[in-house]
Amino acid sequence: MKMYTSIFKFLLLALFSFLVLPVMTDNVPDNKNYNYLGDENAPNTLVEYASLSCVHCANFHNKELPAIKSKLIDKGKLKYIYKDFPLDLPAMLAAMVSNCYSGSQYFEILKSLFRNQKKWVTHSDNKKQLYSSLQSILREHGISLKKINSCTEETEDNKKKWDNILATRLDGQNKGVNSTPTFFLNGKKLNGLVNLEKIEQYIY
Repeated sequence: MKMYTSIFKFLLLALFSFLVLPVMTDNVPDNKNYNYLGDENAPNTLVEYASLSCVHCANFHNKELPAIKSKLIDKGKLKYIYKDFPLDLPAMLAAMVSNCYSGSQYFEILKSLFRNQKKWVTHSDNKKQLYSSLQSILREHGISLKKINSCTEETEDNKKKWDNILATRLDGQNKGVNSTPTFFLNGKKLNGLVNLEKIEQYIY
């Protein structure tokens, strides 16, 4: 596949540009255009910048987010926004697949990818095995290997999606994100472990 074979060099160039070029974020969509959980008009907003291949991000999604969702998001107290900050090629490709979807289905896919992270990240150096692993994990959502290929192949729509993911990462770096996961609660960066107890200390 053309996109996969050329993607690595492009990603390296893009990541290098984050370090040496001025950050331009005029075309980055605002928070209203991202997938989110909760009431759109909730009084508090938690934004997470994460990489799908990041172990600490998986720990948050598997261990901390369920309680936050149950106690705050589902009760209308907190709006949660997920933003891609891919740290490597596997994370970028997984983000391309997840961004083929939106709304609740998008978050179900994220949940599956984080829950089964070790199963697909370990095959990141082989395209065929990586895609096969992703398909076996996402099969429960009705996602076929053909669909995974269509979400990552070199098309005009996929190029726009790719550029949007990179723009989001660039925007995060401009806000001071240099590791994942990084959280902002009502616009203020949170330090240390982020869990239900910490969020409850700062929300309205």
